[in-house]
Amino acid sequence: MTAPDHAFGVEVAAAPDGILYVTLAGDLAWDGADELPDAVRGRLGPGSAPAGLRVDCAGLTLCDSTGLSALLALHRLAEAAGVPLRLDRRPPFLDRLLLLTGTYEHLTGRSETAGPDGDTPSGTAEGPRPSGP
Repeated sequence: MTAPDHAFGVEVAAAPDGILYVTLAGDLAWDGADELPDAVRGRLGPGSAPAGLRVDCAGLTLCDSTGLSALLALHRLAEAAGVPLRLDRRPPFLDRLLLLTGTYEHLTGRSETAGPDGDTPSGTAEGPRPSGP
């Protein structure tokens, strides 16, 4: 296997509003997908859980099946901690992957159907960049 074209990066920052903001960049793929749940796991402990978990996906360039597995693991961690998870600024390719795999509603909390081209009716979901660090 070769390395991905765009190295995966994840940044995590807690905001004064109690929300934990996660910013993703590059290829969420086989060689770096474990970084995502690992970066958040320690911040979801009992007594220290944030009020919410917002993941900015705008910087993603690719998400393969291992990346999808990392998003599902993140969802499980957040759910176990009682923290609402929101995937913001999803690129169209990510929405298509979620729709094709039947995980769209599970990960977004929204029930939408894909158009004939595989896109959701809203295009890039969740609108503008969330405020925060």
